[in-house]
Amino acid sequence: MSGKISRYVILPLTGFTLGFGYFVKPWHLDESALQTLHRPLQDQRTDVLDKLRATEWVKKLKESSDYMMHRQSEKIPVPHRDYHVGQGLLYGPTKLEIDPVVFTDNAQNKIHVIYHLGHNLGNEKNAVHKGVLSLLLDEALCFCGFPTLPSKRGVTASLDISFQKDVPVNSTIVLNAQVIETKGRKCIITGTLESPPLDPSTKLGSVKSLVAKSVPNWIYNPKPTVYATATCILVEPKWFKYVSWINIF
Repeated sequence: MSGKISRYVILPLTGFTLGFGYFVKPWHLDESALQTLHRPLQDQRTDVLDKLRATEWVKKLKESSDYMMHRQSEKIPVPHRDYHVGQGLLYGPTKLEIDPVVFTDNAQNKIHVIYHLGHNLGNEKNAVHKGVLSLLLDEALCFCGFPTLPSKRGVTASLDISFQKDVPVNSTIVLNAQVIETKGRKCIITGTLESPPLDPSTKLGSVKSLVAKSVPNWIYNPKPTVYATATCILVEPKWFKYVSWINIF
């Protein structure tokens, strides 16, 4: 009898307790500590980051008092990054080649996320796999909606994605998301995956801007290419309130 108790009760309970304790501990880092843990530059495409810093639209976002800027990795403690899909399996050279740059407007409940997608995320047509794009949309739209829920966390109830065009590999894309409805433990977020906005500060951008001003919109309209649109319904399960004191999500 004592052997069965040890096998079916004591050992599983001990294993669960040790695993739970190991998992939870890193998430107790405070916000100021997390902000120092972003990915080192040597792991990223610094040429892509340099180009982004020089663009007018990124400069405006950085200078705006409405937005807070951070890297995706700053919100994920180091011990958990290798087990996070975007920061583990899909992160690194030829995949997600920069630590995604996130601009958050908490007052308007919207975000903009910048990614650079390498060639190993593509298919035989040199287009980024739809599964990768679906993951990015799910992750970012949920992140956008979390602050509006009572416990600031939830799960995806549904995600409806409409793919418009293929995303070429080795390209920079921008994910835009905003909460459009909130009611109790539920919120609805819409989002798009687009090419970066036209940058008039570059030589090519200035030429395109000049052409756009000289001809009607139906002839030439240099707006960003929309690759996909999505709507996410995010909900907070009722039982979340009973574990809100444990910062594990």
